Amino acid sequence: MNQVRRVFACCCLFVSACSAGRIVDEADGASSPPAGSGGADALVGSGGTPGSEDSGAAGGNGAAGGNGAAGGSDATGGSNGTGGGSTAGSDGAAGQDGGPPPAIDYSIWQLQLPTGSGTSPTTVPPSELANFSSIYFYKAGDGGQVFMDPATGITTSGSVHPRTELREMSATGAPAAWSSSAVNTMAVTGKVLKGSSVTIGQVFNGPDSITLAELQYSSGGFTLFYEEAKGQGGSTNLGNAVPLNAQYTFMMALSKNVLTVSINGKQVYSHTPSAGTLSSKFYFKVGNYDQTASSGAIGTTAHSIVEVYSVSVVHQ
Repeated sequence: MNQVRRVFACCCLFVSACSAGRIVDEADGASSPPAGSGGADALVGSGGTPGSEDSGAAGGNGAAGGNGAAGGSDATGGSNGTGGGSTAGSDGAAGQDGGPPPAIDYSIWQLQLPTGSGTSPTTVPPSELANFSSIYFYKAGDGGQVFMDPATGITTSGSVHPRTELREMSATGAPAAWSSSAVNTMAVTGKVLKGSSVTIGQVFNGPDSITLAELQYSSGGFTLFYEEAKGQGGSTNLGNAVPLNAQYTFMMALSKNVLTVSINGKQVYSHTPSAGTLSSKFYFKVGNYDQTASSGAIGTTAHSIVEVYSVSVVHQ
């Protein structure tokens, strides 16, 4: 019997051990569109500030990346690269190295920063991004990728908000530009450590130079800002409140000509854009686009902080 117990204990220990280029956003929507003027299916809610974004872009489709595979409209990101904890320092001081690397395929993203001059923000190309670090973009102690935005900073000519945000590129290094008729999903796992109204993900209409859909976080719940024409957007309250420092997963998809948003595995929004809008080309954005920050002197103190553990983009 003692021998059996010893064998069983060894098995338990064994099982336990095994478990152990430069593309700058040029034309962001700077005005605040009135609530209630969104698309036919976009119910108007509270919160929501205007979309803003980039100039048109041409290129191939972004290659799938990250460890969290994305599927249908209700799918969420994979589990690799999730994590708990928070970044070091309450105001966004650089986190210590350590932990697993974020599950992000940096080769298909270009970073825009709130630094630069005039209306030309600093950008970091995919070829440099994996090894890039600054007070605005750094690896946290728990392995996540931190996006810090100051209260004031450099914006593009059409934007009133600075940002630390990734813009999707293709596997060849060209700006991503994909068709809505295919399957296009972006699944993200992350959390907001600081901030009151922060855009954490976007589906962007490149040729028309406007955001199509902007997912915004606040501690009171998520909001989707939807816009097919500048100044004619509207906001939908999606609920699903998540407190600061609490992890969430979201998916934004524009697949088979239908825009959907899922939060924590549940689809919370669906809308079919107009035929004219669907004829355009699109790309994803993810990071920290603070809707309460403004154009001005380059700040170095954190106004908002977003941490991302995984980003998975699929085009098929």
